[in-house]
Amino acid sequence: MLQRFEGQVVVVTGAASGIGAATVRRLHWEGATIVAADVTREAVDRLVAGFEERERVDGVVLDVCDHAASLQLMQQVREKHGAIHGLVNCAGIKGIGNVFDVDPENYTRVMAVNLDGTINMCQAFAQVVRDDAYPRAIVNISSGAGILGVANRLPYVASKFGVTGITKSMSPELGPFGIRVNAIAPGMTRTPFTEYMLQDPAAVERVKAAHPIGRMGEPEEIAAVIVFLLTSDASFMTGSIVSVDGGQTACL
Repeated sequence: MLQRFEGQVVVVTGAASGIGAATVRRLHWEGATIVAADVTREAVDRLVAGFEERERVDGVVLDVCDHAASLQLMQQVREKHGAIHGLVNCAGIKGIGNVFDVDPENYTRVMAVNLDGTINMCQAFAQVVRDDAYPRAIVNISSGAGILGVANRLPYVASKFGVTGITKSMSPELGPFGIRVNAIAPGMTRTPFTEYMLQDPAAVERVKAAHPIGRMGEPEEIAAVIVFLLTSDASFMTGSIVSVDGGQTACL
């Protein structure tokens, strides 16, 4: 068992399912104390109940769209644990629609969660830990859709290109404070968002064709790279967008 995070505290949003939950499990396995945030108490409690050593998984309810609540959470974590070493922004929702028919309310909601929520958490983290002397790192979740355009996913694509952009812009801003900022760009991954596709044989074949590796990714595979970016092994990485997509964005 690796213990790269023993004595470290990491905040994970969108922690109750999919990539977020896999990240919480991996961090716990590696010795971290995790503040696992999600939008409903039921989801948070279900996540925490899955751990035997629950004292290292602190489940909290948070809407990342709430700027004040994001800052308050970071301040509370700092007061309780004395330090915050990492932040992983997994909170996100999907959004469909194209330039002809995109629903303005849906577009606004997707941008609020995926982009504004990420900014809220990064800002809160940076404000609370900016003057600390230990290494700190942020990992944002972009997407292959934040590198290449995808038809009929306009809100989602806009939000993920935004996450790619803010990751690039924050890295020179936070680097002088010893805070690294990177993002990963997952390919199609088996999560509650994509599970419905596996019920359609034609969709399964499309997924295979879109990934040179020939399959959809697993949340644990994405979490492994997220966790690497938090470690000292990635100490010279900041401003990077790391594709974890089975080769999806390597070719048309």
